[in-house]
Amino acid sequence: MKKHSLLRENSPQMLLFELTPQRTLRFLLLVISILAIASLSVQFGIYYLPDYPLKNILSGLFFFDNEANVPTMYSVLTLLFCAIFLGCIASVKKINKEPHINHWIALSIIFLFLSVDEFVSLHEKLNEALQTGLNLRGFLYYAWVIPGAAFAFAFLLIFTRFLIHLPRQTRRLFLLAGGFYISGALGVEMIGGYYASLTGSKNSMIYAIIVTVEESLEMLGIAVFIYSLLHYVSYSMKGTCLHIDIVKYRNKRLSA
Repeated sequence: MKKHSLLRENSPQMLLFELTPQRTLRFLLLVISILAIASLSVQFGIYYLPDYPLKNILSGLFFFDNEANVPTMYSVLTLLFCAIFLGCIASVKKINKEPHINHWIALSIIFLFLSVDEFVSLHEKLNEALQTGLNLRGFLYYAWVIPGAAFAFAFLLIFTRFLIHLPRQTRRLFLLAGGFYISGALGVEMIGGYYASLTGSKNSMIYAIIVTVEESLEMLGIAVFIYSLLHYVSYSMKGTCLHIDIVKYRNKRLSA
């Protein structure tokens, strides 16, 4: 009995986190919905409600078009999660000596770049430079969509064989996620650029709605992509798990 209790005291304590594709997607959709409602609500308050405490602060915290706020951090974290998760998949593929390892690694790097871009707004700086040089109007007012569309097209060409190699369900989910993300990042962005170019202003409820739809589609694309990765691991990489040991440091004395 003593021995049994001693083993129980010295045995490692397990903290288990389980990620299921369905529950994760539902959680992400709930967060996206809350953020979208918050973004529209604070802008509605800016344009149609009288002054109230923290009016501008709340707009800064939750409006999708602002930087370094709650929606930005959500996007940064979800993109970073994709990068790390893709890196883990690539590591397992490398251990098992499976094909298309470089594609998984490339995807991880791309999502890491997207996470950094979301955090420091690299595409906004690129857009300012292109606008100054090209002086475009209309749907190309946000000129960064030109290199963005070129990158998306090149990405599709390079990854075509990789997509064909994937299981049918995963391939469909990848394409659906990409469709949502591109329609927001490029499609609705062009509509927002056209409106800003036409009116000469971004300060309106209509523009706030356009921006919220754009960012919501991007977030939805990432949510579906996370679901597709979890679905792929759970159905096509059965037995794969991530195990992390956190152990207490032991200071060993050196014997003379």
